Amino acid sequence: MKNLKLIINLIVITTSLMLFQCTSDYTAIEGPAGIDGIDGVDGIDGIDGIDGVGVQECIDCHASSHRAGIFDAYYMSNHGGQPGYSYGSWSRGTRESCAACHNNAGFIDYIETGGVAKGGYNESKPLNCTGCHSVHRSFDFETDGNDYAVRTLDPVDFRVFAENDALPDYILDYGNASNMCANCHQPRRGTPVADEYPGKYLQTSGHWGPHHGPQTALLEGLLGAYSTFTLVEDIPAVKQAAHRTDTAACIDCHMRHTTDGSFGHSWNPTRNNCNDCHGGNAQDLEVAGLEDDWLALGHLLEQVVGQAIDDDDQPMFEADGVTPVPVVGIVHYEEPDDPSEEGEWHPQTGLFDLKYAEAAWNFLFIYEDRSMGIHNPDYAKSLIKNSLANIQ
Repeated sequence: MKNLKLIINLIVITTSLMLFQCTSDYTAIEGPAGIDGIDGVDGIDGIDGIDGVGVQECIDCHASSHRAGIFDAYYMSNHGGQPGYSYGSWSRGTRESCAACHNNAGFIDYIETGGVAKGGYNESKPLNCTGCHSVHRSFDFETDGNDYAVRTLDPVDFRVFAENDALPDYILDYGNASNMCANCHQPRRGTPVADEYPGKYLQTSGHWGPHHGPQTALLEGLLGAYSTFTLVEDIPAVKQAAHRTDTAACIDCHMRHTTDGSFGHSWNPTRNNCNDCHGGNAQDLEVAGLEDDWLALGHLLEQVVGQAIDDDDQPMFEADGVTPVPVVGIVHYEEPDDPSEEGEWHPQTGLFDLKYAEAAWNFLFIYEDRSMGIHNPDYAKSLIKNSLANIQ
């Protein structure tokens, strides 16, 4: 029995030693070093970088200190959603028909694909950095210049002509980033014509007119309405405005020569730009006599008598079925709620003589352009003077 216990104890001890050895760290015994291996193959030389374009060039534009003034100017601009008119403008960007210009996402889709999302968008945000800027086309700034990663430089169709088979195509091409501006800053509608009612124009919309961005049309000298007029002043030819031929349009007047750190992102022209061409007299710049004539035209248009229309856009008659129900004013001025702000001019719905509709179109054309004729002074003056002469 004692021998059996002794054998069992020896087995237990031996097993314990085996388990201890298996779970303990292994200590290697190093031998002498082997023979050195063969050296690897040399790598291929890298391509030389472009002289003058490096990290510093990126920092110059992308540093927060550089962009701070740009952001400040942008947020106070209409593009940035400044409270007031522009706020309402951007809120309309959910609609498919408005999104290409009134929604940052819609603008990007329109530029990249030629269209917007079917059915519109769930939300609308003001045009921002990502709308106007994408990626650099070239980093060879020394040879190619800085393209500022502008999303598009491509020429643009003048939409009113492009969407009307009866009109010849017309391309807006300013040769620089102004082409991007031209995608939206053009009319959405054509001039009034007599369709269903000979000699008259059926005006059915409270938003009628060239819409809110006809700047390129005025700059080019396009889309004035005078088919019923006896001209008392010649209409200047297309592309004859000095601001069209001398300065290559939008960005040269609205974005350069700033000294406030905004680099043009308020889009308000500076006197420095004006002084380049007009010497030291830029502070007095205006189109002589135009505003007075324009206001006189507006007051005459407020007195024009047309025929009222019903909810189905049909002309209304008195109980005798013959006498038209009158409506006074083809445009009207709406006083502001806040006396410190300016009021607004709006079109009036109704059936009007075509000559009054053409005069009203010209009036709203100059109004919506917002430069009071500066984009094309001779063309603006001619449209207003001819309008006045033909309805007085």
